Amino acid sequence: MIRAVLLAGAAVAATLCSGHAAVLVPVPPVPDSTVTTLYGLNDSFQIVGSYIGADDGIEHAFFGYMTGDYYPFDAGSGGTQARAINNKQDIVGFTNSQGGNTSNQPIFEMYANSKIHVLNGIFGRAQGIDNEKGRFAGTRWDFNNHQAVAFKGEHAHYRKDVRIPEVHQASEANGINSAGVVVGDYFRPPLHGFIGSGNKLQTVDYPSDQSSGTAMEGINDAGQAVGQWTDQNGNAHSFLLDIASSTFTDITVPGASNVYAWNINTQGAVAVSSDAGSFIWCKKKSACPAGGIVVSAPEHRARR
Repeated sequence: MIRAVLLAGAAVAATLCSGHAAVLVPVPPVPDSTVTTLYGLNDSFQIVGSYIGADDGIEHAFFGYMTGDYYPFDAGSGGTQARAINNKQDIVGFTNSQGGNTSNQPIFEMYANSKIHVLNGIFGRAQGIDNEKGRFAGTRWDFNNHQAVAFKGEHAHYRKDVRIPEVHQASEANGINSAGVVVGDYFRPPLHGFIGSGNKLQTVDYPSDQSSGTAMEGINDAGQAVGQWTDQNGNAHSFLLDIASSTFTDITVPGASNVYAWNINTQGAVAVSSDAGSFIWCKKKSACPAGGIVVSAPEHRARR
């Protein structure tokens, strides 16, 4: 049986809790870039993402630090995105990011020695990697059924699909923690987030009547996950979810119309991109690097 964390609709309502504040730390832009997008971070605040080169217009991946020291790399042609990094400095992502789609984007894993391995015969995306066993979460294109399928991989190899008992048309696996718990989304429609798999799968929908879809993007080892929801106007919003209490904390960026939370480290620091720049967001100041500003962080708790 599927156990829902929070299902939007008549059965569940949300209580707006007292106001809270969070910390938002800006990520330095990559030199000679027009756009810098943060996707992942580890417990040492080593960061990964991509940038658009000012001279060539190509999307390049980067590994770097919050000091502004960056090490660009390309894992293939057509643009590269580095989507996640673990504490061992293993990085996963995909190529052909600018002109491709799920069916023709090679998936790669890069180890701390900078050696890049491309998955054999699997196309799609890898977006999360755990700290213990090097397992990663991804989305592959099923050429037989012509749909996107959530899967788990390990050491640059496909291992198995994520079992989603709900009837659905497509699925994505976006994050994984050290216990092997996967988060992602499935499309029925609409788009629903999920945590876990099989009989332990939990469906997650952001508690708002303005939501047209929810996706879970990252999960840590401390019972926290991050995700995104889309409003009726097509704007993206993001949240931190405390899984045990079903409490959603809004991730806000002043001046941004679209906010995307991608990954979360053990301390609760979140990799965020937006149309106002990229940031590290933390609910607790002690979890963030220095140099941040205070932003609002409304909480919404499930009420049945």
